[in-house]
Amino acid sequence: MAFEVVFLGSDCEYSRIVLEMLISARIKISAVWLAGQNLPGLSEDTTIKSLLPPDAIVAENDPNSLQLNSTFVKESVLQTTWQHGIPLYGIKRVKADETLRILKSLAPALGIVACFPRLVPEALLAVPRHGFLNVHPSLLPNYRGPAPIFWQFRAGEQRTGVTVHWMDGQFDTGPIAAQRAVPLSDGISEHDATRLMARAGGRALVEVLHHVIGGELPYRRQPPGGSYQPWPHAEDFSISVEWTARRIFNFMRASAVWGHPYILEIDGRRFLLSDVLSWSNYATIETPYELHGDTIVFRCSPGTIQARLYQPNH
Repeated sequence: MAFEVVFLGSDCEYSRIVLEMLISARIKISAVWLAGQNLPGLSEDTTIKSLLPPDAIVAENDPNSLQLNSTFVKESVLQTTWQHGIPLYGIKRVKADETLRILKSLAPALGIVACFPRLVPEALLAVPRHGFLNVHPSLLPNYRGPAPIFWQFRAGEQRTGVTVHWMDGQFDTGPIAAQRAVPLSDGISEHDATRLMARAGGRALVEVLHHVIGGELPYRRQPPGGSYQPWPHAEDFSISVEWTARRIFNFMRASAVWGHPYILEIDGRRFLLSDVLSWSNYATIETPYELHGDTIVFRCSPGTIQARLYQPNH
């Protein structure tokens, strides 16, 4: 029996890297399913729909052969999927009967999830004969939820990594198949951290798949405890002088991609900061903070931070 997988993700960098690593490992992918609001050709009442590239040329007498116009240059999950001739679906209603019917018709050996923003219902999880694997960018059971990289930076986490785990009916609670540590350097952006996590997760996933294909199912239950965090809100961009300067610097550098001002309350005043400029673990100042034009320097525990004050556009 052929070993084919269905890949569920989003049109994002994390999904693209994991997908490309599966392709490079010659894993047979019967279909890619993407969730999202901005996929081409999806209307509000769409359940699940096959997506073709807008400038695809169907080769004569071969409806399964697609040639892409050379104007496609942007790296994306859509582009990668079309280039390799993999059937692509946009999905809006993961619990719909039609979604279940299509998955059953594909009859995959395994489902693979990487940055799919919906809870996969148990009816779908039961379709592949080996179930579903998720590639999650944290060391579970800690940092379950949709934005684990953000929360790891906010917590000043020193031990970061990825987990490949079997999926159950809840978010990120299923048994662990593999884990890999992913050290993150000071000042790294969330974009670059995501790429590192995806590459490490993709490598671990391919190793797990080789075990599964060989008849072995790596499996250990998650330890008790753990944590779950939702999508960040504005108040989650607050920082504290009780944090170390290093923690503040790394959090602000990493989360700048979100575009939120950072909230700092110090010595009875409230400041909004736009971005961090530098940090020192050893320097200090005599007062809790110093203002220099559009920048602020403030004491941390320990060290100091220099940051730019937020200037809203008028």
